[in-house]
Amino acid sequence: MDFVTIFVNIVRVLLTLIAIYYVYTKSFKLLKTVSIVFILTFLINILESVFRIKVDPVSTILFTLLIPMGLYLGSGLKFYDKFAWWDTLLHFTSGIIFVGFGIAFTESISSLNNFQILFFCITLSISLNTMWEICEYIVDTLSRSDHQRWQKKSSSKNHKSKKAVQPAGLVDTMKDAIMNLGGTLVTCVIWWFVL
Repeated sequence: MDFVTIFVNIVRVLLTLIAIYYVYTKSFKLLKTVSIVFILTFLINILESVFRIKVDPVSTILFTLLIPMGLYLGSGLKFYDKFAWWDTLLHFTSGIIFVGFGIAFTESISSLNNFQILFFCITLSISLNTMWEICEYIVDTLSRSDHQRWQKKSSSKNHKSKKAVQPAGLVDTMKDAIMNLGGTLVTCVIWWFVL
């Protein structure tokens, strides 16, 4: 068993223990979040077994960390509101992961040159980040939640810029997109020159 498989299984065991704790304490809202995170840890296994897409070890580890950091710690335990840098870190990291996914998707196409691969990776990353922001908007609209910080009475203090003229929701969404693009471009530069 390699390091990545051991790491992913350790995360799954920890999530299972947390789920058992939430069953015991009858914290069903957090139990639902942990259960969704647990299921999402199998996404890379599905990509590899069903679609024959081999994701690199770094992207696999980062993805396995990002899902609980975003859904469980960020939304469930309110880390987005507790730490101003939490959302920024996750969107930057998502840019790195999306490039890894893009490279994995293009590996089976031998006719692509490096520029075409990176162009696809950048496009994929921007598209996935946009889809994420659209999902946040839909969830906010349907459930009156405040993932995009657009509610008039937002409890969040970390996403309101003191200098911005724009509303907090626009600042949050644009910052998310910029950080995702930053992670994407840094990863593309490293892949181009180093890997």
